Amino acid sequence: MTQVSVFKLLGATINNSLRWSDHTESITSKANKRLRFLKKLKRAGVSQKDVVYYYESVVRPVLEYVSPAWHTNLTADQTDS
Repeated sequence: MTQVSVFKLLGATINNSLRWSDHTESITSKANKRLRFLKKLKRAGVSQKDVVYYYESVVRPVLEYVSPAWHTNLTADQTDS
């Protein structure tokens, strides 16, 4: 039988020691990519209303997904990132 070290459960990445480090790395990476695009939109002259709409509909859900389950177990460094 093969042992799995990291798995995804309903979109949350959990490792075999039940730590959230893999999940926080994943969401940080996704959010950073989307924030870079947000900056490009802003530089291109998109209205502030549309930039806020993009943030609320594309960036924020990535950051908040399953946060009630994992946020209380984060280290200070993970919270800062």
